[in-house]
Amino acid sequence: MKKFLVVGLGNFGMNVSKSLMESNCEVLGIDKDKDNVQRAKDILSHALVGDASNRSVIMSLPVKDFDGAIVSIGQEMGPSILISLYLQEMGIRHIVARAISEDHVKVLELLGITEIIFPERDIAIRLGKKLSMKNALDYLPLTEDYIILEVTPPQSFRGKNLKELEISAKYSCQVLGIRYPAPAGKKRAKTGNGYITKMAPSGNDTVEEGSIMIVLGKMVDVEKLQRQK
Repeated sequence: MKKFLVVGLGNFGMNVSKSLMESNCEVLGIDKDKDNVQRAKDILSHALVGDASNRSVIMSLPVKDFDGAIVSIGQEMGPSILISLYLQEMGIRHIVARAISEDHVKVLELLGITEIIFPERDIAIRLGKKLSMKNALDYLPLTEDYIILEVTPPQSFRGKNLKELEISAKYSCQVLGIRYPAPAGKKRAKTGNGYITKMAPSGNDTVEEGSIMIVLGKMVDVEKLQRQK
């Protein structure tokens, strides 16, 4: 069982903590707000009241054997930086820090924090990319060049199987999955949104009317695929 420390039990920290607990991880949460800790006690493995930006407080936590720490302090840049520094000094192997500004990101990078989440910026960029792309339903950047995108198939794709479409050869993209509309009696049974997803489809799988393709490729290649009619 993996173990994690979550510093800051506001909305972001609590949602991360819940997700970890649902994935059978052990979570130690700490927050200086007693109400936040009280709400977390029935959900997390352990929840403590304390100011983690105080060196003596965070150094007293039994987290040396933990697999990682999430620093999710709300709108306070200073404490977040101090906590990240202290966690590094404690030898925490994996630190994820939430940033609240571009300057905050720069300081965390200077500290050597490699996984930085800036929700307001990241969500805005993702939304902008999704809205700007033809037929794009969801967008996940992997690197500067590669993305995973949920797309509504062009009309010319419908009724054909993947072998006939030759998507890899023609567009340099990989179809990771196809989401098919679920029969009326099975709606919401598997995904909660009326679709049944088949991952790693074979060449014989057909792109049906109303289906959605999950595509991996370079941005320029995915856009070329989307321009098809």
